[in-house]
Amino acid sequence: MKTLRIVLLMSCFSFIFCQEKKEDVKKGNGNKEEFKKSKYFKEERIKDNKYNVKYNGDEHSFSELELYYSYNNLRKEELLPYALIIVEKYKKYKYCTAVFNNLIEFYTGKEFQYDGTEKSLILFLRNFEQLNIAQKQYVLYFLELGAENRDFGSLNFLKLLNREGIGMKKNMIKADNLQNIISSINKK
Repeated sequence: MKTLRIVLLMSCFSFIFCQEKKEDVKKGNGNKEEFKKSKYFKEERIKDNKYNVKYNGDEHSFSELELYYSYNNLRKEELLPYALIIVEKYKKYKYCTAVFNNLIEFYTGKEFQYDGTEKSLILFLRNFEQLNIAQKQYVLYFLELGAENRDFGSLNFLKLLNREGIGMKKNMIKADNLQNIISSINKK
């Protein structure tokens, strides 16, 4: 479990620290030449990673794709199908929060930015309120799927949504129950 947290934190930090300048990646402001550039990765490597995720559910390759798209923000929406594949086809539920984040970013155009604080997570989760009912149900499906399979990130996101009443009625009992599950996972 500690390894999962370290990987999650490394992914988040990589995403935060390795972003392109804001003015280059804002929705609709990127130019075609910037879009076509691939920073720090060879195209063959990315294609291998995509293949490995699609046909083998390879977690290392998915992590490589997450890192690649953190460097290439103009193409970030290309990660979504691979996140869906690794969760839905290969039942790797620890990536449910990745699907959730990607869908929120896709629907709202707001980037996931995490600085290690709960406050930054709540700020990102507020984007959930912008979704219509069908979109909310769809993205919640992934958090609930992750939570059923004891994914720390999914449990934490659901706890915060319920505790803060973000996009749903505030439910402190459910938030406390989720916190108890998180605590039991942390003890192991």
